[in-house]
Amino acid sequence: MKLIEYRQKEDFGTEHIFTLLKGKRRSFIQVSFSFNDFPGRPYLQISFGNNNLIDILFWCWRLGFALTVFDYTWDSWDK
Repeated sequence: MKLIEYRQKEDFGTEHIFTLLKGKRRSFIQVSFSFNDFPGRPYLQISFGNNNLIDILFWCWRLGFALTVFDYTWDSWDK
């Protein structure tokens, strides 16, 4: 188990991902900040359940923010 992990991803912009208390497949908190190449309209999505406790996604122009609590780690989908 890792206490803190940081990753940077390049795909249609730069995304900075912070993971707290990461296990093999799940993590307690994941936060992502991104600056995208393509602007978009403001967007907010909040969801509960679906294999996680809470999921918040916010996007405005080129800035993005995502937060998940007790969810599968995002890098586990790449494996």
